[in-house]
Amino acid sequence: MEEIPKTHKSALVTSRKQVGKVTEVPLAQPKRNQVVVKIAYAPVNPSDVGTLENWYPVQAKPPHSVGFEASGEIVAVGESLRVPHKVGDRVHLIGLGTWSQYIVLPSEMCFKMRDGLTLEQAACHYVNPGTVVYMAKLAERGGHKAAIHTAGASSLGKMMIPYFKEKGIKLINIVRREEYVQKLLSEGADYVLNSEAPDFTSQLRTLAAKEKATICFEAIAGDFTGKILRAMPSSSSIYVYGALSGKNVGGITVNDIAFLDKKVTGLWLQTYFKEVVAQGKTAEFFNEIHSRLNTIFESKIQKIFTLEDLEAAIAYYKENSSKGKILIKPNL
Repeated sequence: MEEIPKTHKSALVTSRKQVGKVTEVPLAQPKRNQVVVKIAYAPVNPSDVGTLENWYPVQAKPPHSVGFEASGEIVAVGESLRVPHKVGDRVHLIGLGTWSQYIVLPSEMCFKMRDGLTLEQAACHYVNPGTVVYMAKLAERGGHKAAIHTAGASSLGKMMIPYFKEKGIKLINIVRREEYVQKLLSEGADYVLNSEAPDFTSQLRTLAAKEKATICFEAIAGDFTGKILRAMPSSSSIYVYGALSGKNVGGITVNDIAFLDKKVTGLWLQTYFKEVVAQGKTAEFFNEIHSRLNTIFESKIQKIFTLEDLEAAIAYYKENSSKGKILIKPNL
C-alpha cells in the first residue's frame, strides 16, 4: 500500500450557517472495502455551489466536504474490496467531498476509466450526463414525443440535444440570448426559442401543440415556470430541477392544474440513482454514460482553478457557467 499523508486540504462546510472554505483536515487510512483516491479534477456544478453555500441538501451533517464527482488515481486500498481496484488505477468517482486533495470511499463508488479519456473529461462523468439520461428515461416512460428544456445553452442542455435526438424525442430548447439560437441550431437542435423575444409565448404555445411537447425540464423557476406551463398542451408535466432565477416556483394557475390536468413536480438525480442501485442496474447506467464521454456527453472545459483559488472559481462560475465546465484541480 502506498503511503498517504495524514492531512490534506478540503473545501469544508463546518456549520449550517457558514459558507465552506478550504481547510486542512485529517485523512483516514482505508478500511474494509475502501479505497483512497488522489483527486485530479472535480467540476463545479450547481449542487456543489449549493452545498458550499448551505442551500443544497446533503445527507451528511457538518463538518463535511464539498463536491460530488471527480476523476483521480487510486493511491491506497483496504481489504476485501467488492470491486477489485488496485493502486495506480485511474478512475471516475462519485461521493461527497471531491473538492479535496484526497477522498476515501467505497470501492463500488469508483469506476475505471476507459482508454483514450482524459482526466479532465473523466471528472464530468455523472451529474450532467446522468441527469440527461434520467430526463430521457422520464420522457420515454411517459410516452412523450417531444420535450421542452428551459436551459438550452447550458452544458447539460448541449448534451440533451444529441442524446434526445438519439432517443427519437424532439427537443424545444429555450435560451435567453439571441446569439445562442443559431449556435444551438448549428449543433443540431430541433428548435431553439429566445425567451426574451416579444412573441416567445405564442411561439412556444404553437410549437408545443404542433410537436405534442407534453413534458418540460425546467431550470429557471420563479414565475417562468408558470409561463411555460400555460403555453403547454393539456395533461402536460413540468419537472423542475433548478432555480437559476434565484426564486421559488410561481405563476401556476388553478386553471392549468385543476382543469387542464397539468402537473408540476421536481427532478433530482439522486432519486433516480437510488432506483438504479435498487434495481441492480448501476453498471448499465454508467456504461450508458461512460461510453459517450468522448462524444455526445463530452464536456467543454473552459477554465481550471486550484483549490486555493476556490472563491475566484465560484465567482467565475456564477458569471460564465453557460460557456463550459469549470474544474477544480486540488493537487498541483
